[in-house]
Amino acid sequence: MNLKLKCLLFVLISSLNVVCIAQSESEIICRVIDSESKFPVPYATIQIENTGKGTIANVDGDFRVPAKFKAEKKKILISSIGYETVIIELETLSLEVLNVIEIKTKIEELEEIVIKSTKPTKRYNISPYSIVKKAINKIPDNYPTTKFSKIGYYRDYQIVNDRYYNLNEAIVETFDAGFQTDVIMDEYNQNALYSYKENSEFLRDSDLLRPYDGKRKFINNTNLSSQGGNELGILNIHDPIRNFEQLGFSFVYVFKKKFLDNHEFTDIKKVYLNDDILYEITFKAKQSLTKASHKASGKIYIGQSDYAIHKFTYKVYEITLPSPLFEVEIEYKKKNDLMYLNYITFNNQFTIDEAYRFDVLNIEYDRVEQAFFVKFNREVDATTLDKRDFKFKFNRKKMMVKNVELTDSITAKIGIADWSLPGVDENTDMSQFTYKIKNIYDVTNRKLYESPKIVGFQFREFFVQEVFETKAQTENIIFINKYRPLSEAHINELGLAKNYWLNTPLKQTR
Repeated sequence: MNLKLKCLLFVLISSLNVVCIAQSESEIICRVIDSESKFPVPYATIQIENTGKGTIANVDGDFRVPAKFKAEKKKILISSIGYETVIIELETLSLEVLNVIEIKTKIEELEEIVIKSTKPTKRYNISPYSIVKKAINKIPDNYPTTKFSKIGYYRDYQIVNDRYYNLNEAIVETFDAGFQTDVIMDEYNQNALYSYKENSEFLRDSDLLRPYDGKRKFINNTNLSSQGGNELGILNIHDPIRNFEQLGFSFVYVFKKKFLDNHEFTDIKKVYLNDDILYEITFKAKQSLTKASHKASGKIYIGQSDYAIHKFTYKVYEITLPSPLFEVEIEYKKKNDLMYLNYITFNNQFTIDEAYRFDVLNIEYDRVEQAFFVKFNREVDATTLDKRDFKFKFNRKKMMVKNVELTDSITAKIGIADWSLPGVDENTDMSQFTYKIKNIYDVTNRKLYESPKIVGFQFREFFVQEVFETKAQTENIIFINKYRPLSEAHINELGLAKNYWLNTPLKQTR
């Protein structure tokens, strides 16, 4: 019997993108890379010097900064766990090209620590287990228990075959009564929407937005729960640090009670965040829980001096699949003496079955244009169009195709050479036309007339741009309904666009 995993997902699903840099002169576009490997540094923190504002690079190391900070001669601090922090003068960066910024690693092995997966037997030994246990017990000391708020950039999207679809972006403020309260059920814990955008520069596909029904759209061997509410609720419920006393997900379960029991701690390193030392501890779920069908693993980063949890990653795999069923990555950042969310990103794999076939809706012949117009039921991948794959005959006589082009996302115009045109007028029996079309694909890589399953990834992400340690709610704000999608929420027009910005991915459809 296959193991069924609990995964919290919203019945309203969003979207994703594909690649090429779009840039506005009002923004500085940057990418953070590792100085040795030249690979991107995912989710690096960018802080604008002498302000409370900043942003987070995405998984590709990309980020945007409004050009006004360049005009103000500001500097940015770029930091990431395991790397040396760098300071960059925005005046030195270009508004015209992608600015690539290199940062150096700062990490070392902890040879002096005795690594164990259970409690230490000798007083002078330090085990990963004991470090994690102390960190969980100190959550009430290291995280806020009074009212605060945070404003940031939210986005959701889907990725299929390395293309992004249905990118939705927002600026959101979260009001929180403290970590001792339930993030969903407590009346004070609310979200306010300050901007919302369905980004039309990225591909949009309605089939990918279909609700999960367990048959036509589903997650392999996974039971879905209605817990969590809308998109933001689902994202927030996947933060086991914020919800350390509430029911979480998968083998994390209730972080305070079951995380230690359900996992083995296998490795430990010493890494740096600025000059602070963090323990990087690797863990995996016990096989007695995952059985033979699944595996789960992750890392947790804990401050050496105060046992604050800075970062938490978690992935669950079905053994037969190369990509995780779902994964979450969370990072917290210290402000004064307490830890506040820096970013959270969550994604899950999904499958859409054969029910949604890529097909031809209708074909019309235009005598004036001397062309056939072929309308499909889904968006066409223009790169797969080839005139050799369109065959037309009239009364069994072959017609010569001279060119093919898209007139819109679902309609192809097939021009016919003059010398091969039949004598056609309004009285012509159109049943004498026959056609054959092959080798055309839609934008999700589904081949014409075939019905393969679509496998994609649903992402939800929130990147904090500013934290207010003592801020409480104000009467003029209308909050988001926790159980309705963001697209239906009221947008509070408070003039915040100039202070916070959409950190739109650099990847686009065309």
